[in-house]
Amino acid sequence: MSRFQRRAAVEASTPRTFPICLSISLVLLPGAVGSVVGSLGTAAVARRIGYRPTPMTAFGLVAVTFLQFAFLHEEIWQMAAGSAFTGLGIGLALGAMSTEIVEASDPTRTGIAAALYNNVKTLGGAVPGGVFATLLGAFLSPATGEPGEGGYTALWLAASAAAVLALVATAFSRRREG
Repeated sequence: MSRFQRRAAVEASTPRTFPICLSISLVLLPGAVGSVVGSLGTAAVARRIGYRPTPMTAFGLVAVTFLQFAFLHEEIWQMAAGSAFTGLGIGLALGAMSTEIVEASDPTRTGIAAALYNNVKTLGGAVPGGVFATLLGAFLSPATGEPGEGGYTALWLAASAAAVLALVATAFSRRREG
């Protein structure tokens, strides 16, 4: 069990839970900031490398950061730094994908394409949440009834594999011309 997990367990078992909630929020804050920066920087990155390579680069960044989570999660700063880069990658990917999808659609159907993308994006967030919850549930500690470190490592490895799959799917996707 990492130092961060031990601290979280101790603080969660005490009557005051505010400090652990604040700690978790502060670890996730760089991810939110990274996401905003990534979204705002999508156009600049895409001008340099193109709209197709932008999400591929973003998915690669997300895959690497989830691998980092799997193997380097002993210290809070490791989680915060990984969170920042994960957010950056997700922000870049979401910004680039929406533009690529709308530009690839028939000009008379851009509204439908954008709406479909938003609906599928929502579903794409809900389904993995259920899958990852199930994965964590497979690693419950008999003593505490909570997932152990192995569950989180498996989750981060699965998330990294999913990001690699997204990178490969983007690389092999075709844009219909004419």
